[in-house]
Amino acid sequence: MHAPHTIPTTPTSAAPTRPSAVRPVTAGKPGVKPDEGNGLRILTYVRLHWLMILFCGTLLGSGGAFAAWEILSSKYESYGLFQVSSVPPTVANQNNPGQARTDFVTYLKTTSALLKSEFVLNSALRDIKDLPTIKAQKDPIKFLDEELVINWQDGSEVIRVTFKGHESADTKKIVDAVQKAFTKEVIEKDVKDKRYFMEQVEIAMQDMQKQLGRFTPVHAGSKDPVKQIGGTTDPTAPKDQNGNVIPNPMVPPPAPLPLLAPEGAVAPGNPNAPLGQPAFDPSKMDPRALMAKIDRLREEFERLPGQVNDGKRRLAQMKQKLDAIQAAPVPQATLDLVEKEQDVIVQILRVSQAHRAYKFYSEAGDPNAPKVLELKQAWEAHTAKLKEIRTEKANALEGARRVGEAQKVATQMDELIATIQRLQEQHDLVKFLLAKSEKHLAELPPAERANQFQPASGREVVEYDPENSRKEGQDGIFRGLVRQYYMTQMELASPPRVRILQPGSNPTQKDMKKQIMGTVFAGFMGFGVMILGVIAFETFAKRVSSLSDVKSATPLPVVGVIPCKPNEANSRDASKRTAANEAMDRLRAHVSQAWLARGATTVAVTSPLGEEGKAFAAFGLASSLAQSGYKTLLVDFDLRDPQLHDFAGVANSPGVCEHLRTEIDLSTALHHLPSGLHFLSAGKWSDEARIAATGEQLENLLERFRAPYDCVVIHGHALLTAAESVEVARRCEVVLVCALYRETTSPLLKRAAERVATMEIPYSGVVYVGATGEEALC
Repeated sequence: MHAPHTIPTTPTSAAPTRPSAVRPVTAGKPGVKPDEGNGLRILTYVRLHWLMILFCGTLLGSGGAFAAWEILSSKYESYGLFQVSSVPPTVANQNNPGQARTDFVTYLKTTSALLKSEFVLNSALRDIKDLPTIKAQKDPIKFLDEELVINWQDGSEVIRVTFKGHESADTKKIVDAVQKAFTKEVIEKDVKDKRYFMEQVEIAMQDMQKQLGRFTPVHAGSKDPVKQIGGTTDPTAPKDQNGNVIPNPMVPPPAPLPLLAPEGAVAPGNPNAPLGQPAFDPSKMDPRALMAKIDRLREEFERLPGQVNDGKRRLAQMKQKLDAIQAAPVPQATLDLVEKEQDVIVQILRVSQAHRAYKFYSEAGDPNAPKVLELKQAWEAHTAKLKEIRTEKANALEGARRVGEAQKVATQMDELIATIQRLQEQHDLVKFLLAKSEKHLAELPPAERANQFQPASGREVVEYDPENSRKEGQDGIFRGLVRQYYMTQMELASPPRVRILQPGSNPTQKDMKKQIMGTVFAGFMGFGVMILGVIAFETFAKRVSSLSDVKSATPLPVVGVIPCKPNEANSRDASKRTAANEAMDRLRAHVSQAWLARGATTVAVTSPLGEEGKAFAAFGLASSLAQSGYKTLLVDFDLRDPQLHDFAGVANSPGVCEHLRTEIDLSTALHHLPSGLHFLSAGKWSDEARIAATGEQLENLLERFRAPYDCVVIHGHALLTAAESVEVARRCEVVLVCALYRETTSPLLKRAAERVATMEIPYSGVVYVGATGEEALC
């Protein structure tokens, strides 16, 4: 293994007296790392596992970056607006205590729920089923229900429908489809239901007219009064000699069924009467119904001007808001952006130069000199130009925002103006109907008017007649039907409570900065996770990674540092072989001068566990001792797992085990190596050999080893796994505990050192195998 050494003076072969036990001086307090901090330790861990960190970190980072890019992807957004009136915009429902009113917040919540209802989304899917965004979904209904966002602000009449997607063209189409479906399935369906209800009321009115027909008196020139009201003859009604029904003077004729007419149409022959309405007949008018109608019209006539004035006040407020937007000062943030514009920076430099030139010449000479005045004018001109550029840039940056806000206010103003005009038209219509009804009241016969206003005490007391009660009950029902008919008709003529304020907006994409930063962070997180995993693994494993780890783990002194691993000592790299030989020579010099010179002859080489470089260190030390002139015997006492014969290049022939079983003689089992080293192999392991390797028999064996040699190097078992290693170590003067780079753990090395200390070995130390070149110089 080594080149031939110069043989020094041969030491005496007399067996020296066994030295007394000497406590080793600790290299430092356990746990203290004088030459390496936590930061350097982490860098060491990263350096050891850099390839795994690079490979696995790339995989994790790529997966995390892809997931972050998909999850944080910047989507396109489109939104549409609905306006929900706080009160129903209908004449029939205003100020009517009998009409149930739904709380506005509840109505908003109901409308929002209907927007995401299944029948609305199903209707919308009929128009958007071919869009790529919808085709990619397994359950389009569930997808729309999750992605559609319906919200509103407190105190606002506007509901916002928002959708976000990766396809810009699809987002607007989806919002438009949902708005269209809601209009069709909710608003238009509600109108159809009301029309159907009005038809049913009309049928009920006609049926009630037939029921009241038998109470209608026969007018002159009429042969069949039933035909006048469209009813049938009551067989129980009294008849005259000609078979005609005798009219009941107590029953007024029923009002004719009102006819619907287009808005603005007039009846022929009466330009003031709507088309389809018959000429006014005082004899067929119920004064009480007419008075009730007049009362309702008066209430409407008094209420509508208040709503019109309220709308005008709101319109004035919106105009003030529009003026405030136009006159609002430029925000400081915009001014800060203006200061960063290149034109502004250039002009500021020009102003500064002109001001310096003016100041210099005005202070150096006459301030009123022509040149100084020219410089002052140039400074003032640059200053005015700077102000102009700042104003221009600020208007350009702020103009778009103000235009957007002004457009919103203008849209609300247009809607409010339309509402005011609609209320004014309703007021004019109510005024016309009130005047007409008052005119009809004035045309009633005086007797009818007198009966209408006659107090109850002045009425003629008549005998109770069940037929009159039946007539009055049916007449009240008929009045209610007529009232409901007109109210429904007016409600249908009113605008819907919910309407589309704005269709889907043009899709806009949010800032991608968040997506890019999240992706980059996720990519680096892959490497961070791997680094943290390596640090955690190394922290728990506590493998020896440096000379400082060895020194901090054991109180024993480090007597040898070998700068290569066992598998590298015989490599083709001559520099490594040379470094290993030099390290073995330094270990031999320390052993010979510090211990052999003091009378020690037996050196045990062990380690906490197996495969930690003890065989390599034992063979190298024994070879160096033999080449330096010591008559050395190398004994492979690792009987369970012998390895020295491989280093010696011989077979594991009969040796220690056979000698313990007294099968062979010691002289016949020795191998004489070219380096002058005598080698005794382990032999074949057996229980008899294990039993014999204890007590006095082991002591006699070691004495036979020491007798003819200057030094005996014993390669023992692992110190923490075999009892024989303790038996051998406690009978030797020197014990060397080997620690292998990245194989030995600090806790086990500490336990092995503590066990050596308890055996009171005279001399002991640690040999660190696998160190760096710099550590080997220590």
